[in-house]
Amino acid sequence: MSNAYLPAGITAMICGAIMFVCICRLDKIGKAVRIRVGIQYVILLMAAAGLAAAPLLRQFHGWAIVWFAGAVLFMLVADSFQWAHGAPHTTTVPTKE
Repeated sequence: MSNAYLPAGITAMICGAIMFVCICRLDKIGKAVRIRVGIQYVILLMAAAGLAAAPLLRQFHGWAIVWFAGAVLFMLVADSFQWAHGAPHTTTVPTKE
């Protein structure tokens, strides 16, 4: 077994967690949430899926990608308290009264 498989496997697990968080947050987005917030999570979901699937195309990445994916997951988890009961107020469009 090559040393290239270890960072690829760890990255795939981290990207799986990123995809899970993105899907959960996309589920909580309603009509009051800005469209750009939804687009950001869709793009992040696609990027994580592509990065996780890269070894299937024989594109093995190193430890720098593992650390970067871990940092992205950390930022998503650190922000999770705001998404616990739906989209945060900072992501919603102000209502016209």
